[in-house]
Amino acid sequence: MQLRKCCNHPYLFVGDYDMYRCKEEIVRASGKFELLDRLLPKLRRAGHRVLLFSQMTRLMDTLEVYLRLHDFKYLRLDGSTKTEERGSLLRKFNAPDSPYFMFLLSTRAGGLGLNLQTADTVIIFDSDWNPQMDQQAEDRAHRIGQKKEVRVFVLVSVGSIEEVILERAKQKMGIDAKVIQAGLFNTTSTGL
Repeated sequence: MQLRKCCNHPYLFVGDYDMYRCKEEIVRASGKFELLDRLLPKLRRAGHRVLLFSQMTRLMDTLEVYLRLHDFKYLRLDGSTKTEERGSLLRKFNAPDSPYFMFLLSTRAGGLGLNLQTADTVIIFDSDWNPQMDQQAEDRAHRIGQKKEVRVFVLVSVGSIEEVILERAKQKMGIDAKVIQAGLFNTTSTGL
């Protein structure tokens, strides 16, 4: 877990720190934030709508500070979001002419049942050990009603634990394709 924090942002190791004191410092401290800082303004100018997924809610707190400092209108959904609030957040984001450019989601909390087809860009800030979680995250934008091509960006630090996670995810997806999709777990064939 500590290695994953190193890849995301050093502020995850700091207890009480005023992140609002310097707008550039929050970006310069992390390569992933520098990439976001280049990517997000271009996406906003081009009229894209973004879903940004993360595993860690503390990282989402840091991302929120970044988004506020750069005046990005966003919504947030994580495990602490009440069930009754989820529907209203989805309606706000999917509404025609919604002012919200980005939806910040926890990968696990933003799971099944969320239809965010008005978004056309998915950014996975930190991948899950289970590749199905990332696939479900991408599927939030690949819904009935999607009218645009969906772009998916997966942020990975070079030479880090994240490369190991992605390699294992590819292996797991390969096993899935070879075994499960080949019909070996087809319950109708075992009944015969």
